[in-house]
Amino acid sequence: MAGPRCCHRPAPHARPLSRRCPAAAWACVFCLSFPIPVNLRTPSVLAVAASLAALALTAQAETTGLQIYGRINTSVERSTQDHVSTTGMLNNESFFGLRGQEDLGGGLRAGFQLESGFESDTGANTDTTFFNRKSEVHLSGHFGMLRMGRIISEAYYATADVVNAHNFDTGTSADALYAFVSQGSNHVSYRTPTWNDLTVEIGTSLHEQAAEPARNAWDLAATYAQGDWSFGLGYGDWGPARQATLRATYVLSESWTFSAYHQYSRGWDHAGYAVDATQGGRHTTRIAAIHTRGASEYHVNVGYAGKAGNAADTQALQWTLAYNYNLSPRTKLYALFTRLDNRAHASYGTGTPGGDLRSFGVGLRQYF
Repeated sequence: MAGPRCCHRPAPHARPLSRRCPAAAWACVFCLSFPIPVNLRTPSVLAVAASLAALALTAQAETTGLQIYGRINTSVERSTQDHVSTTGMLNNESFFGLRGQEDLGGGLRAGFQLESGFESDTGANTDTTFFNRKSEVHLSGHFGMLRMGRIISEAYYATADVVNAHNFDTGTSADALYAFVSQGSNHVSYRTPTWNDLTVEIGTSLHEQAAEPARNAWDLAATYAQGDWSFGLGYGDWGPARQATLRATYVLSESWTFSAYHQYSRGWDHAGYAVDATQGGRHTTRIAAIHTRGASEYHVNVGYAGKAGNAADTQALQWTLAYNYNLSPRTKLYALFTRLDNRAHASYGTGTPGGDLRSFGVGLRQYF
């Protein structure tokens, strides 16, 4: 997604670790599949690699259902931003992860999830923090689930993530208008058991006197499904920043899906993805439609952000047309055209007041 925001759904498909090299499965995975552009002779890198290998072998022996999973999403696009055109290869939030769980008996389970983003076009790490997307440990049972670590906002997953399905809310067509009010790190949350198709999760990110503002961030999400309808509620609170979002999705005879969300936010800098108390309140609406025919998917997605407070020319319009062709349940070819138009004093997605963005691209996305 545009900007430093780290938010995307976990891969829906995962497989056990490769058994082609049982004695060094993790060496195969990390050295062959995901080369890291650093000097492997550096002692610290060797130590990290050795620690990962030892951890993996131990986990395979003691943890049930250990999985490696991820997404590689790469496109070639012709993009124009602020009247400057570029043709290039782009990464669309590729990542890989590890997850597993242990059955403790009596319906009690312990588990973990580690997730790291990387640049599929260059092979570089997305961030200096290795597990920059997720690093959580959790305990679940009949009581629900307790989670601790770095966690992507569940308020986002319950709302905007569902509406932006054409490229899983990544790349040049990612939702630039949604206010992602979340801290993410040092997070502890509780998820209720599903009751009559309703699930609720509430959590807080501890500031530890290191984050700015020095206030705990709060995150609330609720999802409910009934027949062909599903609904989501998301709320985020971090110091002076607030956001509240409602989402509705309707599936019509399995060939059409319609989704929309409406958000009210304030105190959030959309260009810098940071808390900014000077930002006035604004309303944002996004609607999307998907038509499925055989292996083909046709997507239309339109979002509009209203004025920030009473400031003139702070509106923005973003829209995308996309086509996906499913080569398999895990692999898609896609093409898209997206456009973002900022008014004179709006800088969504570009960081430049009045800046515009448009892009045409084709890509390949695979989950594993």
